[in-house]
Amino acid sequence: MTCLPDSPLEEQVGAVLAVIADGEVTGYGEIARALGIPRGARAVARVMASGGWGWDAACPVIPVGRTRGRAGHRCFIVPEMGEGTDSRSAALARRAVSFTMDGENILIPTSQCLDAGELMERLAAP
Repeated sequence: MTCLPDSPLEEQVGAVLAVIADGEVTGYGEIARALGIPRGARAVARVMASGGWGWDAACPVIPVGRTRGRAGHRCFIVPEMGEGTDSRSAALARRAVSFTMDGENILIPTSQCLDAGELMERLAAP
């Protein structure tokens, strides 16, 4: 699947979502860098908010700014959103992403997060 530079950002983000496997997560900034927009995390977030992909397709894209822990045991701290089957944690569980809960926060091991390089490789694959 190749992400064409002249296609609309919505299509490009959709192509990235299609290459994120169950059990994996990535961030808005990583998607933006993979698409050649190094400072485009907010643009990706806006597209995600209005894209209509559904919660299960969108849930592996997390804001990955905050981390906690020490080397080898680091995790991303993501706020819970929604309730019950419409919550972020329920959607992550359906996508087989391993996490733990810490109050209202979801803790996702950083080892599960795809970086821009990995996303670019997958987008370039036939």
